[in-house]
This record gives sequence, structure tokens and C-alpha cells, in this order.
Amino acid sequence: EAIFDDLYLSMNSVASFGRTARFDYLTMLGKLGLAPIRPGIPYLKGATGPQTGARLLFGIDPGTTQLDQWTAELGSSLDVGMQVMEDALCNWQKSPNRFVSFRG
Repeated sequence: EAIFDDLYLSMNSVASFGRTARFDYLTMLGKLGLAPIRPGIPYLKGATGPQTGARLLFGIDPGTTQLDQWTAELGSSLDVGMQVMEDALCNWQKSPNRFVSFRG
């Protein structure tokens, strides 16, 4: 998680990679076994959909640092990783009152 965080922050200098690209790229490197990394938080700062989903889920907006922490704690309790949490929040916020199956 610490290595993921360092790499994520260092990628600020990659002009063509925004928050989502950095998060997804690094997560994929970990999933493919190319690097021993995984995100410890969902990196909601600068996010649109996932941050909106987190605000809806928790009912308040205490700031992205607290939302990251709460989302990480919930993901840990549910035994799912941060990519699952980030994707779930993003998809759920699109239709929070009605289930819409996500097809990728």
C-alpha cells in the first residue's frame, strides 16, 4: 500500500494520466502481478462519480481524506479491495434508488 501510494503520487507529473487513469493503471499492475502493490484507499480527491457515491453513502461530506478512510474501513469490513469499492461507489451514485446491473 505504501509503494502504491508513492507511485500514485509520483504520477502527478504524467500529464495524460488523471486520477482514474493512475488508479486503474497501478491497480492493474498489482492485479497482474507485475508489481507487489495495492491501493489502501480509493483516492477520492479529484474524483467525480466515486466521491459523489461516497457522500451519498455516508450522508455527509467531511472531506476526501475522511471519505477515503471510511471507504477503506468499509472495504476492509466487507473484505473487498479499493478498486471494487471505487467502482461500486461510482456505479451506484448513477442510480442510487434503483438497481442497474453494471456490464463493464
